[in-house]
Amino acid sequence: MPAGLQVVNFFAQGIAGTPNEPLAPGTGDSATFFNVPQGTFAYLGEVWCVDDASPTLLSLVATRFHDQVAAISYQVVDGSTLAPVNRSTRLSSPGIDQPIFPSDVLQVLVDGTAGDNVNATLMLYYANIPGISARLHTFEAVMAAAGNQVGIKCSTTPGAGDWGATAALNASDDRLHANTDYALLGFTSTTPLAAVSIQGIDTGNLKVGGPVIADGDHDSSLFVDFARAYGQPLIPVINSNNAGSTNVQSADPTAGATDITVVMVELPRGI
Repeated sequence: MPAGLQVVNFFAQGIAGTPNEPLAPGTGDSATFFNVPQGTFAYLGEVWCVDDASPTLLSLVATRFHDQVAAISYQVVDGSTLAPVNRSTRLSSPGIDQPIFPSDVLQVLVDGTAGDNVNATLMLYYANIPGISARLHTFEAVMAAAGNQVGIKCSTTPGAGDWGATAALNASDDRLHANTDYALLGFTSTTPLAAVSIQGIDTGNLKVGGPVIADGDHDSSLFVDFARAYGQPLIPVINSNNAGSTNVQSADPTAGATDITVVMVELPRGI
């Protein structure tokens, strides 16, 4: 069965401060879950959020969630009080998934302070998406096949809350060995970003990624930790021959141009 991993960015710049104000999905993202076959396993894995100036209340509502009033609600800390400033905060419990259902529409709502900028980053997993051919593997499979580690530098500029311009994975650092598989482990950065994504043929043309909080303890093993927490094949594998058509993007409420390093491990015998 063709599985799919997806990161989705929701945002609003200068919120009105009204109750249950909706955030909009980023460019290329959708609030509608994929229409996967009934009964197949699909879930919302992790929820992260940042408000750049004040505390806020974040709520996720869908017709099949707990209720249609507030459903899953989280208190979000004032991002300006954090270190580093305005880093995303994980709100969900690692390893505890929220089932999602075919074609259900998600509402991402905030109850915050007028003028604030807010980003919510969601990580989704589908066990079976017809037509998608993502290369996803378990932690154990990657560990058994792992060779040399490598970090590939990428320059990325987020939009104002939205996804910014794309940059090819090898645009500024073309050191990957030809026709070789690499597992994506995570990212490193000196500046927080609400979301970083990688998208190409090996990801099933879905954005994969998550928040970068400028803490290597989280960022550099983002995919590894996700796979281990859920016991699922959630580590993307990319072939170096596809690096030129594999794009990196970022989103953040306030950050400017940022250099990141894509942390990977070479799989010399394939996987």
